[in-house]
Amino acid sequence: MNAKLSFNANIQPQLSTVFTGEITGYDAQRQSWQLDRQFDASCAVSLLVKPEIGDKVCFIEVDDHYYLVQLLARSREYQELVLESGKNVHWIAPRLRFTAFDKLELISLNKLALTGKDYLMSAASSMVLHAEHMIQQLGHLSLTARGLLKQSAKHQVITAEKDVRIDGERINMG
Repeated sequence: MNAKLSFNANIQPQLSTVFTGEITGYDAQRQSWQLDRQFDASCAVSLLVKPEIGDKVCFIEVDDHYYLVQLLARSREYQELVLESGKNVHWIAPRLRFTAFDKLELISLNKLALTGKDYLMSAASSMVLHAEHMIQQLGHLSLTARGLLKQSAKHQVITAEKDVRIDGERINMG
């Protein structure tokens, strides 16, 4: 099967040359990467991996401006891989999974929201929650501990609309 690409006479395809080079500097004020000590380039919007000095890269020239489009090799073998964008990032997929063999951190300097129809949280060893204020609003709450269940506070209020039931072999109120 042969395919033929034809353009309207008014449309002229723009050809760009692909270059390879090494990042030799960074100008924070202009947010520009220096390549091979002679070209200044900005990152293409699609380049999410944060470049670093010494990285081998592909870059192109479009309208007299250079753009980093791909990282080919890192400058150090065990260098951290950082995904960075000046734009908001929104992933849409039928299924999204993060797996870390050592440690997984989700950090937000403002609001962290986890929303789902079903929410499962488990820990094989310890689970620690720290908060200045914690509000839980539930239809039903079932709390079970195989060993000790301890609640302590300076003041504690237990209210019920109908009944409060305390059942145990021994009840110590004092």
